[in-house]
Amino acid sequence: MSVIELADVRLDHPRGGPPLVTGASFAVGAGEIVVIVGAAGAGTSRFLAALLGEPVAAGQVSVLGRDVGKLRRSSLRMLRRNVGIVPQDLLLLDDRSAQLNVVMPLEIDGIPRSVSVMRAAEILAQLGLASEAALPIDCLAASARQRVAVARALVREPDLLLADQPTSMQDAAGCELVCDAFTAAAARGAACLVLSRDPALRAIAELRGWRQLWLIDGVLDRAGEKYAQIDDVIVELESNIVPFPRAAGA
Repeated sequence: MSVIELADVRLDHPRGGPPLVTGASFAVGAGEIVVIVGAAGAGTSRFLAALLGEPVAAGQVSVLGRDVGKLRRSSLRMLRRNVGIVPQDLLLLDDRSAQLNVVMPLEIDGIPRSVSVMRAAEILAQLGLASEAALPIDCLAASARQRVAVARALVREPDLLLADQPTSMQDAAGCELVCDAFTAAAARGAACLVLSRDPALRAIAELRGWRQLWLIDGVLDRAGEKYAQIDDVIVELESNIVPFPRAAGA
């Protein structure tokens, strides 16, 4: 069963001009990890927005068997409870500890505090953060904060994980911890879609046999030998891209 399915999707640039993505069709099944690689500003993050219900210019986006373009807001909110999200901006609460940030999704679900704290402690330890669990977020290094965001996304044991540049602040050891957490999530049946330009993450993906798709010139594809020097391509593209502004609070 496909947890994610895109059929001939077009994503337009918010400022007009040529589409960011055209004719994107792919699926991610339960227990599968897929990595999408693209230059900054090329449109990879728009995939996450589309999967969470933002309208697309053309095509169909299905998540957990539901066409998200046809769902009401209340239905989208319910669907998102089965989705763990690691946003680029992290969106952590600085006045809360690492542990209290991680338990937030379980609090929303009404899980008893004794159970939610135990689950948060387990996932934080898995990500190498056991000794930092009680510390306020603003006391943590950037790499630790990013792993707290990963822990928060996984604490519900979601059916789908969406991660946007989840290792951008990590060293090699931190990247390995994050990838191990994704592997564990997939092993219990979660589908994982990871957007990343990180060479370390992509090297791990290659070793572990994760499927990789490359977004170049608006086309999403298994680029193969056509883009063998993908890092050079990304550097060249990023040097010519003017990022579009984020919406307030995005």
